Amino acid sequence: MADESAARDYSLLAEPLAPSTPQPEIHIKAPLETTPAARPQAIPAGRVAVSAFEKILLMVTGVITVALATVIVATQISVADAQRDLQDVEQTIATVQAKNSDAKQTINEIMQSSHLDAVAAKDGLTFNEANIRNVSK
Repeated sequence: MADESAARDYSLLAEPLAPSTPQPEIHIKAPLETTPAARPQAIPAGRVAVSAFEKILLMVTGVITVALATVIVATQISVADAQRDLQDVEQTIATVQAKNSDAKQTINEIMQSSHLDAVAAKDGLTFNEANIRNVSK
């Protein structure tokens, strides 16, 4: 099959057996000459005709855009207020926690035996080991 003489010519089979039908002739007509009044008028450069529907559509789109922008700004303001309130609450919590920590430290200092001994000695009280009883389970 590598030999070109062995290749068959199928081009004869591609031709129709019936006589070909004549193709219709297509004629392109030139545009008819119209009177100057019937010709469409050219729009001056820089101006575009806008229909009433397009004007209404543009106005509705503008109103919706302004409304959405207003909603976005109002939402951002409310978020900023909420963040400010949150910061105030967090600051208050931190202040109360610091006061609680200071109070716990003061309680621990007062509860130390050396402090209790000093207060008892100031009031003339003495520590009696015999009156202390250890209870264990």
